[in-house]
Amino acid sequence: MKISIVVLTWNRRDCLIETLGNLSSLDAEIVVVDNGSEDGTSQAVEKYFPDCQLVSLSENLGTVARNDGISKASGDIIITLDDDVRSLTQAGIQQVVESFENPKLGALTFKVINPKTGKTRDWVHRQRISCADDTFPTYELTEGAVAFRARALQDSGLYRNDYFISHEGLDLAYRLLNSGWEIYHNGSITVEHYHDPGGRTDWRRYYYDTRNLFWISARFHPLSYAVPYLFRGILAMKFYAIRDLHFLAFTRGFFDGIGGINKAAKCRTPWTGFTTEWCKKVDSYSPGFFYLVKRRVFSKNFNLD
Repeated sequence: MKISIVVLTWNRRDCLIETLGNLSSLDAEIVVVDNGSEDGTSQAVEKYFPDCQLVSLSENLGTVARNDGISKASGDIIITLDDDVRSLTQAGIQQVVESFENPKLGALTFKVINPKTGKTRDWVHRQRISCADDTFPTYELTEGAVAFRARALQDSGLYRNDYFISHEGLDLAYRLLNSGWEIYHNGSITVEHYHDPGGRTDWRRYYYDTRNLFWISARFHPLSYAVPYLFRGILAMKFYAIRDLHFLAFTRGFFDGIGGINKAAKCRTPWTGFTTEWCKKVDSYSPGFFYLVKRRVFSKNFNLD
């Protein structure tokens, strides 16, 4: 199988150059999507990595800009990475290829670790973090560290253009499942997330995480799932916003989310029977309310990014 690696970047020129240096030794096609950077990113890629395919956009489109790189990629398997995610190895790529010998596999997420501590980070799966090294079914896509079967993306469609950031991966995951593809996490494949501060804004997670909760439910969830999902999600986001002094962003996201429900519902594609059973199985692994409260509320190391 041919491998393509698509790297999305915005205003992190030096960080990207280091990441591309890490990737340049791999047997893979490299596609860089410059999401409207203003720091000379495209020029640096052309100068130092002329063999990379470069897609240079005129404005920041958010995470949907990954589509421009995916569309340009020619691989049977497409790995999408953030510009501050490194340490993918040739052995890791071989494990990816072996995983996709499962003909039903549509997407595969990796274990993401903090390079300073060696501990797992960016954990979004419905499992205890102690299971990070395991392989298990999931419906969460860590878009900065995930591999897709190109044919599965053709079946499901690519990222939607209205989320900007947050929940766009969940939307794509639901569509993959609705198309009959499976999604797994493989903890034996690891990458390091350096969490570069460049290009990050303090408020955006509190706004987009809140707003997009409503839209994802309107597009996919049955009512019996949507009500508790929204209740938990809004309550959690309100707590984070108050704790981190971003209540205004949360409030804007709340009202914009409600205001966009009708528009989101117009392109509703409810869960199929397969997706319903898959999500039910994944949710059955959830460690429970008190575990999540302990980890997310009282852990100083937990953050929304």
